[in-house]
Amino acid sequence: MLKGVNVLVVEDDFIVAFDMQTLLEEHGASVIGPAANLAEAHAAVVAGTLPIHAAVLDVNVNGQYVFALAAELRRMGVPVVFATAYADDERLFPESLKAAPRLAKPVLPNALIGQLKRLLG
Repeated sequence: MLKGVNVLVVEDDFIVAFDMQTLLEEHGASVIGPAANLAEAHAAVVAGTLPIHAAVLDVNVNGQYVFALAAELRRMGVPVVFATAYADDERLFPESLKAAPRLAKPVLPNALIGQLKRLLG
């Protein structure tokens, strides 16, 4: 269970975002977003309405890479997992984010929940 955990979801595909939100909420998490673009994601981080305990990030959101956001979240102590079609593309990821967990789309529900549980201890 992820009861009491706030997860930022950044995903530009409505169906994928909805499925992730439903899955996370079924496991007790509260979803921040889902943010469909980087401006929305950044606004959610800056607003600080809810503490962010973890983030699930698509790599390419409407043609923009999320790496600056991921680095900002990690500086804040927020663990991130990438849910992306680019999971196997080592060259795409900045050196500082290569060790972050990556799940290939379509993301299997058990893989996402398991990875979040590992990240959150």
